[in-house]
Amino acid sequence: MRTTRGSWLPLALALTTLHVGCGSGLEKGGEETRPDSDGDGVVDAQDCAPTDSQRWHELWGYADTDGDGRGHGLRERVCAAHGLPPGWTAQEGDCAPTDASAWRNASGLYPDSDLDGATGPGPVSACVGDLLLRYREQPGPPDCDDQDGRYQESTVVYADVDGDGVGDGAAPLTVCARKPPPEGYASVTGDCAPEDPLRGVTRDYLYRDQDRDGMGVETFGQLCLGRDEPLPAGYLDAWIPADCDDTDATKYRMAEFFVDTDGDGFGAGLGVSSCTGHTPPAGHSFVSGDCAPEDAERWRRFDYTYRDADGDGDTVWSPGNVCGGAQLPPGYLTTGQGDDCDDRDATVRVRWELYRDADGDGVGVGPRSFVCAGTTRPTGYAATGEDCADDDAARWQWLSYAYRDVDGDKYTVAAPGQLCAGEALPAGYLNFSVGPDCDDMNASVHKTLRTWPDLDGDGVGAGVAEDQCTNGQTPANRSLLGSDCADDDSSRWMSHSYRHVDRDGDGFTTPEAGALCAAATLPAPYFIQATGNDCDDANAALIRWAVLYPDNDGDGVGTEPRRILCIGTTVPPGLSIFGDDPNDHDPSTMTDPEHEALETFILDF
Repeated sequence: MRTTRGSWLPLALALTTLHVGCGSGLEKGGEETRPDSDGDGVVDAQDCAPTDSQRWHELWGYADTDGDGRGHGLRERVCAAHGLPPGWTAQEGDCAPTDASAWRNASGLYPDSDLDGATGPGPVSACVGDLLLRYREQPGPPDCDDQDGRYQESTVVYADVDGDGVGDGAAPLTVCARKPPPEGYASVTGDCAPEDPLRGVTRDYLYRDQDRDGMGVETFGQLCLGRDEPLPAGYLDAWIPADCDDTDATKYRMAEFFVDTDGDGFGAGLGVSSCTGHTPPAGHSFVSGDCAPEDAERWRRFDYTYRDADGDGDTVWSPGNVCGGAQLPPGYLTTGQGDDCDDRDATVRVRWELYRDADGDGVGVGPRSFVCAGTTRPTGYAATGEDCADDDAARWQWLSYAYRDVDGDKYTVAAPGQLCAGEALPAGYLNFSVGPDCDDMNASVHKTLRTWPDLDGDGVGAGVAEDQCTNGQTPANRSLLGSDCADDDSSRWMSHSYRHVDRDGDGFTTPEAGALCAAATLPAPYFIQATGNDCDDANAALIRWAVLYPDNDGDGVGTEPRRILCIGTTVPPGLSIFGDDPNDHDPSTMTDPEHEALETFILDF
């Protein structure tokens, strides 16, 4: 435990006092006579450094060369102040005095000097610090070179006497993988010629091609070659086609050929097999089946399905086969085109299914018949046969209609039916409505209107309604409205409901519900919504109810008893809206002045 400078001073004084008691070191009067040269409070006799005020007592310690807090060597006395000075420590046992990162011995470690995760031989003991620098507590993969992080895995190399890069399997040596092998060693073994630097690798071959025609015979063997030397010509390790004669490059395959009398490339008769090359012997062919051995223009049979005997481009189905040359002869086809109704006459080829058309309007009548003709429809025939008027070219089809306009006023009536017509329905026949016609026999009227008698001419009728066929305009002295509440008075025609009245005209209403016959708007004094709450609708001066108190002294504040009166815009004299006057006979006594402002507010309201 460190001792502070302050704790040494009392001890020094106590020793001085003890010395005084023995009768030495003090002058007369009791003053201290022992010297303290550096003034650090410790007398020179007890100060380990009398001339240095920064040190005054001795401590035991160990030299700490690397400053890691652990010392080494023998325990020594050190003159210090409060504690050991830098470079000294009370803790011993530094196993690496010059390395601040290591000070303790640890066992069971595995070296990893190059920090690559792979470890050298272990376990070992080592001097380390808080961190296990370049050591691991658990073994990693074996490291072949723990000083170089590029290499971890080991491999074997072999003695290479002739220096051709291939060893002969003798004297194997373990080295780091991916490192260049040591001089005189190779990573590859199996030198088939250990004394010949030009040869060292045994190469297998599976085929021989002695005549170099690209085909060979299957023959397994081995050759001793250079490390990167390919197989010599004529030796192969991949499949090649079989050669029936590996001594003659012009012959390499067994083939069957046939006699070709007409020289068209196709033979006939029985075939003969022999070893040959690309071409057959003269007068022979590899292909048999010549259907015309004496005709060089024809040599093979073709199947056909269609014929075009007249050459008009349309065919008939007629399957068979014919002897031809490079392609089918003209007039023989495998795919059809059209359907020739007469393959003996090139002017006709289309089979038409038509109807007789007497009036030439393009629509026939009667039974359908078949006609063989050219590519255009023959005259006097039509593709359809539903002519409703075969003697009239302007009409040929039945058209349906849903509406009629007999009087031609452009308004229709529903009258569905059919008629024989041309491209379109004639005038007066339609399939859509153009407004209903109430009288299709009279062009001057078309619209039905329901009207009421209008006796006073104000535009609103009354009484019994009547439906009339018109030109779209309301007849005279009649109206489309039948709600006139006063049909004898043209100034009134609409019934209005009211809920409030203002009979005295003072602008304030009183509730009263009823109905009134009038013009378009509700007249005064009748209203739908209230305005105020008139307490006397017969007197315009009275408009509201008010709670009032007698004010006998006229100071603006009254007192009980209160009364509810119908008044106008101002409070009558001798009355007040306030009723808390403590003495209503003395105008000098009343409530606070705020009543005046409140009174003004209530009156305005």
